[in-house]
Amino acid sequence: MENLITSKKFYKSWIKSVQNRKNELGKIWSNYKKFTHKITGWENSVVQDIANDLNLLCFSDNYYSIDCVFYKTEDLVNPNKKNKFHLKDIRVAFEHENNFSSGLFQEVSHLLLINCDLKVLVSYPKSHLRSRKELKILHNLIKSSRQSEKINDLNNFLIILNYEDTLVWEGLIFKTNGWEKLTI
Repeated sequence: MENLITSKKFYKSWIKSVQNRKNELGKIWSNYKKFTHKITGWENSVVQDIANDLNLLCFSDNYYSIDCVFYKTEDLVNPNKKNKFHLKDIRVAFEHENNFSSGLFQEVSHLLLINCDLKVLVSYPKSHLRSRKELKILHNLIKSSRQSEKINDLNNFLIILNYEDTLVWEGLIFKTNGWEKLTI
């Protein structure tokens, strides 16, 4: 269990990357396509920064409909075969949703189905009030799953939120009694 990427490690790496890119991200904030590409793109992106920082590899092209997966070389099936990309293990499943009001329950339910060390969802609510209502719905969804106690014990469901264009982030870990705010 010592090689697991924890919510706190991931969040700390996230903050490091987005702070280093604050000016760049601020300039493209309102262009969802460019912004998403800067977060989840193949090259020179936030997820690539995080992968490098955490000594992982990252595939960011919807692996089984997951926006990004983080893995290690030993997780690859047939690593020497060209044009073949299959994993036997995923370290982190990452979903990025620009539109907070688009039904985050779909992203959360999808992440609940993925067997991995850490599940991460990043989104952008318009207000704290709106986010609290949605977070209650998402919390109830996770809590109603058969794996909620395991998720609670492992602290392995992380939601990262940003409000408007402030580029100030909030990291929340699922706990059975509510969301726990991360501090770094």
